[in-house]
Amino acid sequence: MPTNQPETTRADSPEVIARARRTVLLLSGTFFMVFMGTGAQQLYLVPYLRGITDWTPLMCNLVPGMVYLSMMVFRVGNVYLLRKWSNWRLTMVGATTYSLFSVVMLATFYLESYPLALLAAAVWGWGGAAMWAGTTMSILDATDAGRRAHGVGAGTLYAATHGGWLAGAAILGLIYGNPSWQPFSLYIAAIVFTGIGNLMVLTHPRDEDFVPQMPTLQDLLVVARRSKVIVAGFLQLTSALSFGIMLGVFGDYIESTYGAQYIWLTGTFYPLVQFCLSYLGGSLADRLGHGTVLAGSFLIAAASMLVAVSFASIVAAALAAAGLAVLSGTVPVVSAAMVGDSADRSRRPLAYGALFVWRDFGVAATAIWSSILMRSTGDFASIFNIFAVVFVVCAFVSLLLRKYARERL
Repeated sequence: MPTNQPETTRADSPEVIARARRTVLLLSGTFFMVFMGTGAQQLYLVPYLRGITDWTPLMCNLVPGMVYLSMMVFRVGNVYLLRKWSNWRLTMVGATTYSLFSVVMLATFYLESYPLALLAAAVWGWGGAAMWAGTTMSILDATDAGRRAHGVGAGTLYAATHGGWLAGAAILGLIYGNPSWQPFSLYIAAIVFTGIGNLMVLTHPRDEDFVPQMPTLQDLLVVARRSKVIVAGFLQLTSALSFGIMLGVFGDYIESTYGAQYIWLTGTFYPLVQFCLSYLGGSLADRLGHGTVLAGSFLIAAASMLVAVSFASIVAAALAAAGLAVLSGTVPVVSAAMVGDSADRSRRPLAYGALFVWRDFGVAATAIWSSILMRSTGDFASIFNIFAVVFVVCAFVSLLLRKYARERL
């Protein structure tokens, strides 16, 4: 018997797929601009604060550390606090906090208020958790309605994010390294770029009024104890250490060793590799499986660390940044795809928060701890050697995800 359902309602119809593609591209474009501004300034944040204030190195590192400590708390906290917010509202409000942070950093040049800096970092962490959750859920919903290519959708979003970071790292670096310009000039540029991203959110169609289930504490504990979450959370934690190093010591190390003018030159290798691998990693995850892609990423990162410690030069530093970027470019993408593949729509915010809380903990811990380690060892190569070993172990742990591929979250 023929059905009365129109062809265009099919999940694989050209109209539905085109609508999903538009959603992914619009959100990705917004992230490109936001991370071209406030996202990219993170690479210069610690050197900037050390240059314009009399704060200790630990105090300076606590500012980016506070961002990710706050984000860690609100990855799960927002699931309860902002449950009735639409994905569009989460993205809009969250993107605004990115602009707010850059405004406060600009004001810090004159005020030097450490409490204000920490408060701005905490607010940004809350907003960042909201923005990433809202946008990721929109991406997963859009790819649900298409061909369920969660890895491709997440990969596109992260590729745009890293592409924006790449452009911002170069532009902001040229501004920051120009001795004829004041250091705060980089924050004027960051505010402009991020503001464009804020305006782009207004062009996004409002999503439907879908309210996910209110998870109980038992629901949270059940998800947190899933074997897939334990394994993937551990991998998120260890891979996030690489991003923490970039925020905590890399820019400061390059400036003190080779000069501020080289920060952007070496630092751009990090988002460049992320940009190249994010879409590829997501696509391969859809085809080969999550565990296989992650195992390969950790082995590549470990090899890059070992090569980098053998040579003390700008080239080696750039290679180290590229090696660290392999993980940041693939692990979050695969993890987001895992949430889309393994959780029902009503449970995705909880699963996403429970999994990504480990990433933020790793970034925050390393951003603080790495500066202490550097002062005690005085040897950047020691960090590379440590992480080379850790990454090899993680490559073997990643293969466990193949065992739990069908586990639901």
